[in-house]
Amino acid sequence: MNALEQRLVDYTLGLRFQDLSEATRHQARRRILDTLGGALAAYTSPLSRIARRVALPVAGDRYARIWGSQVRTAPDMAAFVNGSMLRYLDINDTYRTVDGSHPSDNLGGLVAVAEMLDLSGRDLVLALALSYEIQCRFVDSVPFNDNGWDQPVPGVLACALAAGRLMGLDGAALRDAMGLALIPNLSTYQTRAGELSMWKGSAAANGARQGVFAAMLASEGMTGPYEIFDGVFGVWKQTLGKSFEIRAFAQGPGDTFAIAESNIKKYPVRDSCQLAVDTARELHDKLAGRAITSLRIETYRSAYKGAVEDPELWAPRTRETADHSMLVSVAVALLDGTVTPATFDSARFKDADILGLIQRTKVDVVDDFTRAAPSVRNCRITAQTSDGSFQSHHFWTKEDIARGLSDEEIDAKFHQLNRDLIPSAQRSRIIDTVRRCDDGSVSVRDLVDLLYI
Repeated sequence: MNALEQRLVDYTLGLRFQDLSEATRHQARRRILDTLGGALAAYTSPLSRIARRVALPVAGDRYARIWGSQVRTAPDMAAFVNGSMLRYLDINDTYRTVDGSHPSDNLGGLVAVAEMLDLSGRDLVLALALSYEIQCRFVDSVPFNDNGWDQPVPGVLACALAAGRLMGLDGAALRDAMGLALIPNLSTYQTRAGELSMWKGSAAANGARQGVFAAMLASEGMTGPYEIFDGVFGVWKQTLGKSFEIRAFAQGPGDTFAIAESNIKKYPVRDSCQLAVDTARELHDKLAGRAITSLRIETYRSAYKGAVEDPELWAPRTRETADHSMLVSVAVALLDGTVTPATFDSARFKDADILGLIQRTKVDVVDDFTRAAPSVRNCRITAQTSDGSFQSHHFWTKEDIARGLSDEEIDAKFHQLNRDLIPSAQRSRIIDTVRRCDDGSVSVRDLVDLLYI
């Protein structure tokens, strides 16, 4: 093994549950609940129906269940179906520094493995913290996206290692799991370029699926490609042309783990549109129903590149493109007062008043905003009306993002997303079970027992 492979294996084997402080475990529980809420709310979506139809039922004891239906299927297929659901609404948490990702995308895979093995909630929390740490420190260090490679590249690695830890793999098998996960699954950023398709919501789910599959193969003794990163056709040469140093991993209770740093979303839109929606909602209240004659949005470079630059984002034809569009996010928030899943379920983004306002909009990149990002993210929106000019300017610091929604707001989000699908008493039992999931009294199967619609 080279140095990076050895470091990843040593970290995967060495991290212990007691290395996670109560504050870190609390943050893990928050993200489990938040992610499950978005997944269950997407149960009836077209993407979820397609994924369920291809997940064949299985008999025997090596199974994991599909959330919502409780159908038993192969663990890697459960990872794909449940991962597709949790990503569909674009409302699970995000992490963005040098690169960007949705680290909770791996929850479907890790729950599937933990359920297959009848492990505890403590095991799940440790594996989830491990997967966040590995994936997010790659995001801190390697510009995969800017070079045309998609989020599942570090994601499939993180899922394979965390799943391998759940399975009790030794160092050699973990190295094999890495090779079996990474080399066959280098996914390109074309998934998120131009007009977006349903695959946007399943690419990372497929990464989780392949991570689980790789760990299962390694557990049975299959060896994987050697020289994963540094080989003549290894990851570094094929993706970026040079190697990168990966930021140090958190080690103990006094460290800040990545799972405490991701951005828990308020709205079902791209990460770089969250601040824009908050800014637009404040401006909506100031306008008090006045007609907008022209609009100016000021933002920072990376937000512009991901949420404005592509021409498809100015007149989306698919929901997957629309929930990545800052233009749509701002226009809907200004005209409707907020953005919800119904915005995209009903194709509100195609209505004439939304498209008309977008046509009257100019978006500028402000150099000062770009220099401040990502430590401070700024958005300023100015609306011209017949009565004059109205403006709102919001900014978020890294501390604001890390603080995120309160526990009460996450609970309310869970209830709001699922009020039409799941009875109130059942929703409350799910919340209570997640809150207790790492106290030693809860198994992962106990939790999945409650995830039915």
